[in-house]
Amino acid sequence: MDQGRIRNLNSFFNQVFGTRVHKVSLWGGFTCPNRDGSVGTGGCSFCNPEGSRPMTFIDGMSIKEQLEAGCRFVASRYKVDSFLAYFQDYSTTYADPEKLSELYLTAIDFPGVVGLALCTRPDCLNAQTLDLLEELSDRTFLWVELGVQTSNDSILEDMNRCHTSKDTLTAMENLHSRNILSTAQMIIGYPGSDDKDILTDAEFVRKTGTSGLKLQNLHVVKDTELERMYLNNEFDLMTLDKYIDRVITFLEYTEPGTVIQRLTGEAHHELTVAPKWSLNKQSVVNRIHQALFEKDSWQGKKLGYSRTALDAPFMNVRTHWNLN
Repeated sequence: MDQGRIRNLNSFFNQVFGTRVHKVSLWGGFTCPNRDGSVGTGGCSFCNPEGSRPMTFIDGMSIKEQLEAGCRFVASRYKVDSFLAYFQDYSTTYADPEKLSELYLTAIDFPGVVGLALCTRPDCLNAQTLDLLEELSDRTFLWVELGVQTSNDSILEDMNRCHTSKDTLTAMENLHSRNILSTAQMIIGYPGSDDKDILTDAEFVRKTGTSGLKLQNLHVVKDTELERMYLNNEFDLMTLDKYIDRVITFLEYTEPGTVIQRLTGEAHHELTVAPKWSLNKQSVVNRIHQALFEKDSWQGKKLGYSRTALDAPFMNVRTHWNLN
């Protein structure tokens, strides 16, 4: 299938490292400010923290033990020997800088680990944490993923995110001023959103100047406020066809230099309430690529870019991390 219509993550890693790289998920024991009472309680309406629990994680495992198990599993399954240590439970910059430093350094010193990816919120990047991340970025490959979710402040409030779109812009500016790569994580299909929100969100992502994008279909998972709403018939979920249409629109209005890190996602099967079509992630990804082909569309098309723009060098990242 013709898949040369987006700037994908594998091609980016090949450009940066000269080889395939795969993420290894880690559980760092974090929490969130909208769970511990700092800015709110209850967490995001869609979030069950068990949804980001790594497959190889067993309670009590240290970061080193998790890496040993995770790298072994990934190496066997994907035939790779280079790994990105990926902290993704809750908000993984939300802790004392000394604790963060210990966790991060343990991860990047592990054999085969070539860099670090951190999943966090726009309001969890204080000055001390940014100082630490800047030091890490001078030492190793670092990518910070921000849970943006939407640019619509009304929907952010409904999600119980407890931050605003302005907070996202500030966080992105702070990261980029220190030459730290960022990724925007966006949810498509949240109750109250429509086709116009896709255009607004795509414009917002361009405004942030982020270098990465993760698109996520709305999941209803167990033990969440969203599950309660869904079971009470308070909203309808998107069909797969509608999701594909919205993804393509988002891509068409995305700069060709932005690395597409995810086109869809899936929660653990035992936690997923709906939609059932999301449980076959690869099938959804294939359908998106097929639709791009059939529509003769590509990332950045509606911004006036040709497909050749997707082949342009990303940036001189190899020099930044002394990878030459």
